[in-house]
Amino acid sequence: MKRMGRYFLGATVVWLVYCLAVGRPAPAKDEWLPITPEDLALKDNPASPGSDAMFLYRESDINAEQAAFHEYVRIKIFTQEGTKRADIQIPFLKDRDRIEDLRARTIHPDGSIVNFEGQTFEKEVVKASGYKFLATTFTLPDVQPGSIIEYKFRNQYNTNYGFLSFVWYISGDLFTREGHFSIKPNPRAFYGFSFRQYGLGSGQLPEEQKDGSYALVVHDIKGIEDEPYMPPLDALRIRVKFFYKTAVEPRGETTEQFWNRMAKYWNDEMEKFLDKKKVLESDLARTVNPGDPPEVKLRKIYARVQQIRNTSYEARKSKKEVKEEALKANNNVEDMLKHGYSGGVGIDWLMVGLARAAGFEATEMRVTSRAESFFLPNIKDASQLNNTVVWVRAGGQEYFLDPGSATYPFGLLPWGQAGANGIRVSKDGGSVVQTAATTSSQATVLRQGDLTLDDEGTLSGTIRAEYQGQPAALRREDHYADDDTGRKKSMEKEIQNSLPSGAVFELTKLADWDDVNKPLVAEGTVKMTNFGSAVGRRMLVPATIFTEPVAKSFETSHRVNMVYFHFPYEHTDELKFHAPAGFTVETLPAPQSVNPGVVKYAMSITKEADGVTVKRQLLVNAVLIPVTSYGALRQFFNTVKSDDEAQLVFQNSQNASNN
Repeated sequence: MKRMGRYFLGATVVWLVYCLAVGRPAPAKDEWLPITPEDLALKDNPASPGSDAMFLYRESDINAEQAAFHEYVRIKIFTQEGTKRADIQIPFLKDRDRIEDLRARTIHPDGSIVNFEGQTFEKEVVKASGYKFLATTFTLPDVQPGSIIEYKFRNQYNTNYGFLSFVWYISGDLFTREGHFSIKPNPRAFYGFSFRQYGLGSGQLPEEQKDGSYALVVHDIKGIEDEPYMPPLDALRIRVKFFYKTAVEPRGETTEQFWNRMAKYWNDEMEKFLDKKKVLESDLARTVNPGDPPEVKLRKIYARVQQIRNTSYEARKSKKEVKEEALKANNNVEDMLKHGYSGGVGIDWLMVGLARAAGFEATEMRVTSRAESFFLPNIKDASQLNNTVVWVRAGGQEYFLDPGSATYPFGLLPWGQAGANGIRVSKDGGSVVQTAATTSSQATVLRQGDLTLDDEGTLSGTIRAEYQGQPAALRREDHYADDDTGRKKSMEKEIQNSLPSGAVFELTKLADWDDVNKPLVAEGTVKMTNFGSAVGRRMLVPATIFTEPVAKSFETSHRVNMVYFHFPYEHTDELKFHAPAGFTVETLPAPQSVNPGVVKYAMSITKEADGVTVKRQLLVNAVLIPVTSYGALRQFFNTVKSDDEAQLVFQNSQNASNN
């Protein structure tokens, strides 16, 4: 449950629909554009040699009145790796839009055609960058190097779902040789139609046509390479966002005037909601003691407002369920306290109201979640600021808080809102402010193991994993709606996946899931056959039982995007290995310590009476790392991987004495 699940207030906020934005009026239903002999014979992308594939042509026709997106995509395949493009994924938002009129085909270099006549499926897709989405998927037949594949469909939006915003995504995940984009506004709209552009050159703007539609033709647009640990897509994609202007919206505002106007508007919304001074004072009197120090008061207020039922974290209900429950609207803070429920924004506002009643400066901040994009104040787009944070000054100290995020304790913001830029609102306007960033000590994982080897190399024992700060809050958030069985299953699977292939892990305890102020603790038993390798009278044993997924993400020497860690973090392992009966320690790897700057790795191994203790630490103290530093980062994680593969050597002391 991410913060996008909150409700948003205000005329400037719209529901966004994800679409493959590619434009000009689509061909008739059964038509395909002609294919030239030159394209059939094309063996590489002359503008980007060595490519696996490229978009020869993309087009999209968006009809705002019908809420329909007609898409057409043509791709040239150059290499065997490029044939993976035969697996098509068309993103959609469940219950909000649906994929219809899908047609697809494969064209071989000799011009022969194989039409797609198979099945389509719906499934969750996870990109290398970590982005998850639902997609209609299908596989095109007989795709080979040299083939051309093309498909077209209509993405039909459910107009009953909410307001609709239209976006052209000019850049895709491949190089685009030619793209045509068009949109026809709804002639019945009450407001003027306009657009904002992100990343287009000044000479490449949409042009209004005689019929009121807008069109744009682009050539030679670089693709966005999907890589692990990359910035969010909307921070990289060239795009044009269309919207309807309100009748009262001023024309020709400067950037400062725009944000001041929006901040005043948001402030008026909040002040109207909180205009119940006696109600707030009464609730505060039951929450804090007059003699409490400032931070103690804030912590008590934070705990109080998190007691409100947070409807933003509840599963979406059907119309029937909504009608049956019949929740009343909260028109002000008195309604909210009486009803005992609210969305996340209302809970944040209650925090502001109670903090003010306690005598502190407090207000709302609107921020851009770093999970989705980065704030661009020069682009006057209020929907960038899609999250709320509470700003408080108490006892001479500044606090950034978010009680509306139900799984986050006092002082910890969701990672997308930590270190994020936004607007702090006031009656006089707004100022650009950055929230406090997460520190590595606020994102720690401690894994401990008590492990015993037998003389055949089988390892068994117990594992304990403790998650603090961001790792704990994220897991609680991701599985907020799950029952105890679902949560245990998810944690068991996660720890299982961190172990080598063939390991068997069984969760025996999951503690403090519902107490956000405590670490999340998972414990269980593990068994791995053939973990140790017998070589004569010796047994070789890996120094760690855990795999390092981050190191695998940087194995390739090729990198296009900046490396983007969501937040700094610390991972510490403490593993006790008990040697097999009759075995003693022969040799141990030397201690390792690598500290090139923003990353740090250390491993030390201590001989014990019946085995060894391995201590390992990995620290990442950075968020954005430029491509120019990628080589050094890759070398660091290669060293981590190599040192993790170090071997402990045990000797069979009985055999040694016999020899």
